[in-house]
Amino acid sequence: MRLEPVIGVLAGCGGAGASTLAAVLAATLGERDGHAYLIDCDPLGGGIDVLLGRERAPGPRWDQVRLRGGSLDPATLRESLPRWGRVSFLAADSARPIDPAALDQVVTAAAAMSPVLLDLSRSRSAARRTALERCDQVLLVTAAEVRAVTATALVAAALDPARSHVVVRGSSRNLPAQHIGDLLGLPVLGELPSDPAGAGSGGLDVGRLRRRTRRFALLILDRLIAPPAASAPSTAVRPEPRIPPTALASDRSGRGEAA
Repeated sequence: MRLEPVIGVLAGCGGAGASTLAAVLAATLGERDGHAYLIDCDPLGGGIDVLLGRERAPGPRWDQVRLRGGSLDPATLRESLPRWGRVSFLAADSARPIDPAALDQVVTAAAAMSPVLLDLSRSRSAARRTALERCDQVLLVTAAEVRAVTATALVAAALDPARSHVVVRGSSRNLPAQHIGDLLGLPVLGELPSDPAGAGSGGLDVGRLRRRTRRFALLILDRLIAPPAASAPSTAVRPEPRIPPTALASDRSGRGEAA
């Protein structure tokens, strides 16, 4: 079975902007490839749907996901999840740990159809370990500050250097991005520009992203994954046995009615 790329985004320190970067990359992939997935793997992150301004969108969150064994039908997943533009998302809606087996099934089903962005948790857990194992590439986001880099070094120690990269938020003459990469022992992909698109109470507004943010996202994606061939037929095969639609979520109302 051919699977699409899975990219994890992980904050090395608080306030690094990893969730926003994951959402921007997912939106960019959705525009470029037609569809993408954004999966929230951080129960303590406040919910990726809140960041997107889609907390009232109908559809399952992690607490409504009930898998009965076997493997999840990719079409069922895509049809069931709430949408943010061309991105299907699955948000964490409580502090309860995410089941690693369920996470593995969801990522497998998602990657059978479209590229996947994982918003990873800084806290070590069985679910985070499973998520990291499923990632083809991991982006570690840190700020260009001594304290932030010190905290990030503890997170970087648990990553596979062969498939991990650093993204630096902001810039500092005293602590340039390349030096940060040397300290962390990981290659630097670039410096994440500041952008007010996610500052509003209505959630992240992709339409307000600055051009340099869009260029940065495309640059990151071009370095990590190649664009899909226009004429290449999909070789993805739906795994068997499939989980019926009712097993994914018995309540598709989400956190409220659609706005």
